[in-house]
Amino acid sequence: MIKIGGFGRVSARTLCFFAAAVVLLAFLAVYRLGSLVGGLSAGELQAGIAPVGWHGIYHSPIYLPLKLVRSVFFFVFPAHGQTITRLPNVVFGVLSVVAFTALIWLWHSRRTAILTGLLFATGAWTLHASRLASFDVMYLWAMPTLLLINALLYRHYERADAWYGSLLVMGLMLYIPGMVWLLLLNAFFLRVKLWEGWKSHGLWWQRSLSVLAVLIWLPLLIVDLLRHGQLVQWLGLPVHLAGPAQLLKHLVAVPVHLLVRGPQYPDIWLGKSPVLDIFTLVACLIGIYFYASHLKAGRSQLLAAFAVAGWLLVALAGPVGLSLLVPLLYVAAATGIAYLLHEWLKVFPRNPLARGLGIGLICVVVAAACVYNLRDYFVAFPNDRTTRATFQYYLRR
Repeated sequence: MIKIGGFGRVSARTLCFFAAAVVLLAFLAVYRLGSLVGGLSAGELQAGIAPVGWHGIYHSPIYLPLKLVRSVFFFVFPAHGQTITRLPNVVFGVLSVVAFTALIWLWHSRRTAILTGLLFATGAWTLHASRLASFDVMYLWAMPTLLLINALLYRHYERADAWYGSLLVMGLMLYIPGMVWLLLLNAFFLRVKLWEGWKSHGLWWQRSLSVLAVLIWLPLLIVDLLRHGQLVQWLGLPVHLAGPAQLLKHLVAVPVHLLVRGPQYPDIWLGKSPVLDIFTLVACLIGIYFYASHLKAGRSQLLAAFAVAGWLLVALAGPVGLSLLVPLLYVAAATGIAYLLHEWLKVFPRNPLARGLGIGLICVVVAAACVYNLRDYFVAFPNDRTTRATFQYYLRR
């Protein structure tokens, strides 16, 4: 048995399984990354030629995490093509899967984390956002990472790595438009643990380091907001607010796009196909029902607050996209799967055959859902006529 941080002791077999999962994730992330859909979309073309490095970041630091990674890749590969243009997004796509899996491990169990981690990693929306050179991946990464920070600080606020690391990452998230509201909500739900963490790191240099971890990101952001007047965009709001009727239409459209049929964004999605496969959708609805029936629990209130805030930000049609809310659907699906397994094992607590049958059925259905999503992205999407018409641009060096 090997101890891994706050995740408890795991067996060598589990470590081997996770090593295989990492290899699979890396393969999914880079397989035909530059050639799957032919060329680049118009937005990707702009990303490929946008200024990077200190000059580019100083004049436009919004979405700083992604721009920092792009700066590194574009510096190392100055004559980059389609693969390198998309590779920085792959980094954050992988980090989003890691954060999601770690979160479910902390909240539920190792088994549920493995099953739903595979579902999330092979989910069509995850693959689309992670393998497209756009800013959508920032929201796909930010939501599970912020929830993981909440879980880590709730349990391990006294640990230096969890404390300082969380403060640094939350400060970095301030550069993602609209995330300030979720950061404030997270601070509200963690107010007691944040105060206890402040007291537990009570030496003068520890408190100085805590303040520095938050404030180190602010000067560049403040200068940019004062220089360009992008306060509205930074808050995640549209430049021109829609009228009441249009806003109501957008509010209705958000759950419809998430649960019924996908949005018509040809660069990031295939027609009107659903965001979730049927199994993940059913598990998600079960998870939503579970949280709704336990609304007094702190975790239920946290997820409800994040869901409502994200719903409003997406409905306002500003810079925030559906990628902010998709991880929440998978969190609910993880809870639904954990609930189904719990109820099944409660009925058959000592019958190994029945226990194995229940777990095996869930594994088979999860595998089928993974295959469905992989075919949706790697087969149907690149062969769609609209997709081929959208990805028609090429970098010329």
